[in-house]
Amino acid sequence: MRLLVRMTLPFDCFEGSETFETIVRRVRRAEDDPACEVVVLADIDLPPKYQPFANARRFNPDGTYRVEAYVKHNRRTLADFIASGETEVIVEA
Repeated sequence: MRLLVRMTLPFDCFEGSETFETIVRRVRRAEDDPACEVVVLADIDLPPKYQPFANARRFNPDGTYRVEAYVKHNRRTLADFIASGETEVIVEA
């Protein structure tokens, strides 16, 4: 599954985040948005280009990195996940 994701940057800048498309390994509902109206959480293999900007606390034990994916930018791709009611889905490669 490919999603347009948003990675928060650890330093102050105009945008405060970087948006890019990448392959997702896991999708999870955000605790503060369980209906997936705005955002879902996505675990990705962080591309090398973005690793210098990574916040060490956002890495999972399996080495994936937690980012956000806005539903409005990924509605078609996330449709099955949202409709399923599942809290987490592991995406097959």
